[in-house]
Amino acid sequence: MQYNKGIEPLGLSELYRFGIELEAFNVNTSIVLGNNPKSLYYSKQSKDFLKEHRWKTANFLEETLVGQGGAELVSPILYDKKEDWQNIQEVCAHMQKYPGKHGDKVVADSKCGCHIHFDKRTLDGKTQEQSQAIMQSFLRLWAESEEFIYKMCNHVNDPIRQGSLTIKAHGIHKLAAKLQGIKGMAIPNGKRILQEIEQGTLKVSYKKFGKLKRTLAKAKLDNRRYEGLNLTNLGNPDKNTIEFRISNGTLNPEIIKQNIFLYASLIQTARKSVLEPEKVQTSLQEFYQTDVTEEEKANRLLKLLFENEQDRNIYKQRWISVKDAEVFRDNSKKGFAPNRFQREEFNQMAQRTPLQKVKEALNQIKEMLQGKKKVTDIQKESER
Repeated sequence: MQYNKGIEPLGLSELYRFGIELEAFNVNTSIVLGNNPKSLYYSKQSKDFLKEHRWKTANFLEETLVGQGGAELVSPILYDKKEDWQNIQEVCAHMQKYPGKHGDKVVADSKCGCHIHFDKRTLDGKTQEQSQAIMQSFLRLWAESEEFIYKMCNHVNDPIRQGSLTIKAHGIHKLAAKLQGIKGMAIPNGKRILQEIEQGTLKVSYKKFGKLKRTLAKAKLDNRRYEGLNLTNLGNPDKNTIEFRISNGTLNPEIIKQNIFLYASLIQTARKSVLEPEKVQTSLQEFYQTDVTEEEKANRLLKLLFENEQDRNIYKQRWISVKDAEVFRDNSKKGFAPNRFQREEFNQMAQRTPLQKVKEALNQIKEMLQGKKKVTDIQKESER
């Protein structure tokens, strides 16, 4: 498997069925006499185009972005085939033809995300035991690599949008978010997953998706769906998927394809760890070590996920360009799994501290310890 530009396949098997939610702002979705010629949603030309390409539209009852001047298009089930990559390219171009009243261009700005779903079968083995082992391996890998994936899931110099970690809604939308307990649109959950692994409480198999849970999912009242890795659809007979929610909105099909390749590589690595462990065992053990710097950890992740240097460099450049971005500094305690690597800021702090100050502090500690010892010796002598 390797990254190929344009419509050339990546080398994924048909097991890797995926779907995309495209969000954009300043899109005309208005209805005028049932057929607005300038509307993405209602013009005959656009409706015919979307029907031919098998994409669906989301309305303001489903997505708040639509009510705020944006639009969302939902893809059909897609495969790693030339015709499907061509499909994505054409839909991205089509969406940009219908600007609304907030400027002359359709944009994928900070209010937008690009959500990517994978069929749960990508994490299944030939037996139930294999499936559970693959799922557990995937969740452990996600928790360990989560902070890096947040820094590698967007184009160079494009750090993750603030709204993914902290809700900045207003009015009724802010009230609704508070009532549902929503903190951000794609908050980290690696810390919780690691805790569940350590405590032996991690669920890797799911019971039948009950009626109440389906109702909650349709009404989008389950706040766990707003995690970077959304698992709330697992077991749903209508949409049994895992969802990666963290990528920023984009109408660039090349960036979307790179993101799909990144997420698919995570899944493939989890599969190999169970089905072909000899291929990744050494690299996996090296990656799980925590006594390394952030850069060493990033390099080990890239070595684990990608077979060739050219592919690794795509995501290495992404990571380098945003790793120190303000959004990550401001949200360092948002739930990323702690102590996964040695933080660079501690090294920088040590470098900024003059050596003489360190020596003076050590001498003071020694004097305190010596003074304590003298007091103890005097007490013992008096007791005799």
